[in-house]
Amino acid sequence: MSETRPIPECVPIPPQQTTGTEIAKSLGVSQATISLVMANKWQGRVSAEVAKNVLAAAATSGYRPNLSARSLRLGRTGTVMLVVPSLTSPHFADVHSGAARVGAEHGIGVIVYPLTGEDGHGPFRPPRQAIDGVLAYEVSAKSVGVLRDGVALCTLDSEPEPEGCAVTTDVGAGMRSAVDHLIRLGHQHLLHIRAERDAWTATQRAEAFARQAAVHPRTRGRSLAVPIEAIPARDRIVARLRTDNLVTGVICDDDDVAACAYSAARELGLAIPGDLSIIGFNDLPIASLLVPALTTVRLPARELGRVGMEQWLVNGTGPANTVLPVTLVERASSAPPRP
Repeated sequence: MSETRPIPECVPIPPQQTTGTEIAKSLGVSQATISLVMANKWQGRVSAEVAKNVLAAAATSGYRPNLSARSLRLGRTGTVMLVVPSLTSPHFADVHSGAARVGAEHGIGVIVYPLTGEDGHGPFRPPRQAIDGVLAYEVSAKSVGVLRDGVALCTLDSEPEPEGCAVTTDVGAGMRSAVDHLIRLGHQHLLHIRAERDAWTATQRAEAFARQAAVHPRTRGRSLAVPIEAIPARDRIVARLRTDNLVTGVICDDDDVAACAYSAARELGLAIPGDLSIIGFNDLPIASLLVPALTTVRLPARELGRVGMEQWLVNGTGPANTVLPVTLVERASSAPPRP
C-alpha cells in the first residue's frame, strides 16, 4: 500500500516588487536621483519637489532599496557601533533607543559596545570592515582617537573636537541650575558627589559646581569623589557626612549615586529633605521611585542618540557641534534646611 503524503499547502507567490529603475523611468529622472533620495542624501543635489515625488512613488509602489546589494556595491555594512562606558545604566539604553530608531529609518543597524579597556577597547576588538561608523558616548579623548581609526565618528557627551562631529547635553547649565535651586532654598553648605571616572561630562559638572558656588559669597562648596560601585560609594559618603555635619545640600553626578546618598543618610539617621536635600542627574526611573522622590536634572538621552545618529549620517566626517538643553525636575527631595 503506497504511503499517503499530505498535499502541501499552497503559498501565493508575491508580486514582483517595483524596481528603482521603473520608478526613475516613470518620473523621468535618473537612477542616481532615486538612490540619492532613498539614501536621504538628496539635499543640495536634487530639488525638494523631485525628492517629494520620488518618496511618494516609492511609498505607493512599496519600493525599498536592496540594502544587501547596495552594501556590496558601496563597500558598506549598514552597521554603526554605539560605544558606551558600560551596560549597567538605563540611560545608555535610552541613548541606543534614540539612535536605533533613526538608523532603522535609513536601513542602518546600531550595535552596542561596552568600553571597558584602558586602551580604548572593550572585551573584543571589532574589525573595522564590520562597521561603517561609531557613535562614542562619554568616552575619553584617548579612546576617541582609537575609535576614530578608519571610520566616521560622532561623539556624544564627550569632549568635542574642533573639526569633529559632536552632540552634547548642557550639563554645565544643569549643574548651575541645581546649585541655584539649593541656594534659593536657603542652603549654604553644599557637597558635590562625583564618580571616579575619566569623562568629559564629569569634568564639566565639577567645574560648573565650583564656579557657581563661588558666585555666591555665603555659599561653601566642597566635592567628594566616589567609586562607581554602589556599596563602596555609599560607605565613602557615610564617612564624609559623618565628619562634615555642616552640609545640608548634596548634588550627585547621577541618580544612582543619589540613591547611594539616600542610603548613607538613612544609616546616619538624617531625614531627607529635613536634614539633607539631595539632587541627582539623568532622571532615571529610580528617581521617581525613591522616597522621597528625587529632584534631578533631566538629560535628554533619547534625543541625544537621535540627534547623534542624524549628525553622523550627515556630518560623520566633518565638523558639527550640537548642544541639547537640560531641565531641572523639582521633586520632594529638596526643601529649605531646618533652622
